[in-house]
Amino acid sequence: MLYTLSMETEINFNRKFRLKNYTLPVVVIGLAIQQYFAPHRAWEILLAAFGGALMLSSIWAFVLWRGLSFRREMRQGWAQVGDRFSEQFTISNKSRFTAFAVELVDHSNFPGYKSSVAWPVGGQFDKLWYMDNVCNKRGLYYVGPTEIRSGDPFGVFEITVRSSLTKEILVTPPIVPLQQIDIASGDWHGNGGTKTKIFERTVTSASVREYVPGDTMFTVHWLTSARCDDLYVRTFDQHPSSDWWIFLDMDRYSQVGAGLDTTDEYATILAASLADRGYKENRAVGLVGEGSKPIWLPPKTGMGQLTEIMYALALVNRGDKSLKALLAKAQRLMERKSSAIVITPSVDPEWLSALTALKQRGVSTTVLLLDQEDFGGGQSSAPILRQLNAWGIRNYLIKKNIYAWPKFQTNFPSQLTPLSTTAGIDQGGN
Repeated sequence: MLYTLSMETEINFNRKFRLKNYTLPVVVIGLAIQQYFAPHRAWEILLAAFGGALMLSSIWAFVLWRGLSFRREMRQGWAQVGDRFSEQFTISNKSRFTAFAVELVDHSNFPGYKSSVAWPVGGQFDKLWYMDNVCNKRGLYYVGPTEIRSGDPFGVFEITVRSSLTKEILVTPPIVPLQQIDIASGDWHGNGGTKTKIFERTVTSASVREYVPGDTMFTVHWLTSARCDDLYVRTFDQHPSSDWWIFLDMDRYSQVGAGLDTTDEYATILAASLADRGYKENRAVGLVGEGSKPIWLPPKTGMGQLTEIMYALALVNRGDKSLKALLAKAQRLMERKSSAIVITPSVDPEWLSALTALKQRGVSTTVLLLDQEDFGGGQSSAPILRQLNAWGIRNYLIKKNIYAWPKFQTNFPSQLTPLSTTAGIDQGGN
């Protein structure tokens, strides 16, 4: 994605011209008064010299005020943690006077990134350079406003050319491969559920074939039939996929860790990775969570749903709602043959009752339990794991080394996201 923060039109600029240093004007005024009351050749020469310098400064600054402009371009508006964020800057001087020092001041709130620099820019010249950094924290940030400052060679006047334009940059959690995590499927795969002859919305169509007697009219693919002037029916995957409901526990009282190595940060990484995996497998994936704002995205397929989930995960933070309340809120709306994926660091056994209620409704459950002890917490996950195993609920113990944070640098990084693809997961349950 290419976004151009362009300042080529005058309406986008706020130009200011101000007196910065009062010394030279005061000297000129003083010499003029002295020459008026006590005329002398020396005062006349000094007045001509200093007055000429003041006039030259004002002309120089005014010409630069009219001639300086800048352009700011970035080639992405969406990134993941660990991606490189790059920008191209161009300062244009359309006047014939040299700007001996042009300071670009960046007012972006992008963490760890400041592109403020100072360059000389000759007359009738464009100065171009690049800046880049590694995205080190998920969230929604703004690039801009931006301004450039310059002045005359004597430092008497200062000019400012400012644009208040901003551009949003969304930084989503990183994606890690989770093939070693086997999500418990719904009743489609013979888990004891009652079979139905009705094709559910989560059944995926694989291809089409010619109609044969006995096929239902529900399966007719009318577009292909009209094109081929004959009846064709859809064929379906042998094992239809169940919906994935991802439950993200953001209860502030359950989280442990410091800096980026916190359980809630790793929980968003797991949720994003599962959503991406579900999208690639053409599954209907939903996300339920509650930080400072509730997240309620029922399962859907397609890139649009993945985009919504990633946006929510980029912004989610800690809240006050417990995992038990979160599961209880959703269980009435979940269908049979759905899969609930619970991501939590909580070792409070209270939420297990809500989990068993889901299982009783025919919802298959998988628990990704972040290991509190590995994140610096003081409580063991062993009691929760024993209970989950006793109930036959598939579970995985998640450790910190499932993901390795990149080495964030201020500018021009040489190393991007390293991943640990198999470490950090202990499997339990069925």
